[in-house]
Amino acid sequence: MQTVITRTTPIYRSQSDHGIFLQWVIENPTLNPIANTKIERAGAPEGPYELVIDGLAGFHFYDDLRALPAPAPGNTRENLNFLSLSRQIYYRVTITDSAGASSAGVRSLEAGLPKRQMLLKRKILRDERVAFKFNGTQFAVLKRRHWGTRCKVCFDLLTKRVTRSKCNECYGTGFEGGYWAPVRITARQGVTNVQTQMSPQGNTDINKKRLVLLDYPAVEVHDVLVDIARNSRFIVDTATRTELRSVVVHQELTLSEIARDSIEYRIPVNFDHIPVIY
Repeated sequence: MQTVITRTTPIYRSQSDHGIFLQWVIENPTLNPIANTKIERAGAPEGPYELVIDGLAGFHFYDDLRALPAPAPGNTRENLNFLSLSRQIYYRVTITDSAGASSAGVRSLEAGLPKRQMLLKRKILRDERVAFKFNGTQFAVLKRRHWGTRCKVCFDLLTKRVTRSKCNECYGTGFEGGYWAPVRITARQGVTNVQTQMSPQGNTDINKKRLVLLDYPAVEVHDVLVDIARNSRFIVDTATRTELRSVVVHQELTLSEIARDSIEYRIPVNFDHIPVIY
């Protein structure tokens, strides 16, 4: 039994009633009836995932209308903003039959393609993967958190601001943990542009790098990429996507190398246990 999400469609009804529509199918279903369906969401492919709903049975779709009920007074959690134009959401749907067998599927939000265009996209991605074998570089993607529990050390609930830029709990993001679990990718490096600028404090070195990677996972501005071989860390300045009928095929990033004394270098990354995406 394999769960495959076939369609994910954003629904925008009004400011107070909006969300994501999910639909899935089961490939090679068993003869046992479905006993339970559980839906979880995260901001990165490897999570950690938070529970959306548990206990669905007999459904093949779900409207994720709100991230969570409105927080109670004093609650430090901030809900997901479905109206954001740049937010990427990952869903995990777990199907369990009456015999106890289960299967889970994870997909990003993406419109469908006709078969002919889907085969073309696969051909383009395959050619890129072959090229990565010869001139690719291993990176770890750290996706920045944009919702969840606010940092109890440095986040001011009254002003809604981070009071410490070098906080060891949130790494300057304002959310506990700071970043989602890292994933390993292979990317092709382009032109590296090192500049030295004058400032009142002296000379400042700026290292700009261009990077080309595949469509998954979707990288956003302010995410952090780690060069695994050198442990050099970069922040994403711009993200440009090549699309085929509005479906992402490639991503081209402009990165800035982070100063060696920045808080991002304290983010723990275990290079031996990062799951490989491609």
